[in-house]
Amino acid sequence: MTKLDFLNRGDFFSELSDLARRNGVSNRSTWNDLVEATVESHRELGELDPDQDLQGLKDDLRGMWDEYVRQAGPMDERALDEDPETPRAE
Repeated sequence: MTKLDFLNRGDFFSELSDLARRNGVSNRSTWNDLVEATVESHRELGELDPDQDLQGLKDDLRGMWDEYVRQAGPMDERALDEDPETPRAE
């Protein structure tokens, strides 16, 4: 299997930002869950060396929440809620 040693924090941040926008991530807790799932997914696929400092990578990426928010701009809760069954005050 190919190890993606060339993936750096910037690459992961770009991937996470794209995933977060597509999935309507609007809070730090959900961002942290996405960080965990994304890094673990790459590890499980054999794309990351388990001997790497994966915990350090996760910690760094979790700390990039504020950067994501700055880049994402203002969030509109209506745009984030894609469930048509969600009750709404009219």
